[in-house]
Amino acid sequence: MLDAMELPILLKAIDFVFEEGRKILAERRERRMAKDASAPAEAKPAEAEPAVPAALSESKGAMEAKEESKQELLTVKVDESLWRNYEVEVQHLMRLLETYSRNYQIAKEQYAKWGSALVPPIIVHNLTEAEDAMVETIKQLEAVLSKVYKKDIQVVK
Repeated sequence: MLDAMELPILLKAIDFVFEEGRKILAERRERRMAKDASAPAEAKPAEAEPAVPAALSESKGAMEAKEESKQELLTVKVDESLWRNYEVEVQHLMRLLETYSRNYQIAKEQYAKWGSALVPPIIVHNLTEAEDAMVETIKQLEAVLSKVYKKDIQVVK
């Protein structure tokens, strides 16, 4: 059995899922809520209105539970044979996440330079595409980490 602290790629994956990925998704929710709030009332679908309050920022208790879950994963011993089976896949997903994260940051900087009123549609598309790709990759990473730890890991909803 290997200690999770001995595996730097595993630590990096857990940190990304619990930290950076969550921050980017929170920014995405905020931007979508702002977009929904600025849209005319008649253009909004009737079912979208009740969902907006549910998408507000996480409660303190939920944040603490996620931090406990992260610490628990960091202290668990990982089965060496399971890790060997999934190590290449975790490394691949982390490289993808680094690329998507870099693309997201670049698009976010470009968006800021243009301002929300003048931003070209391609920059908005790049930002949305990077976010969507990150969400899908984080879900894949959660599935792989769930197999490695033999425990359900679900941060992105």
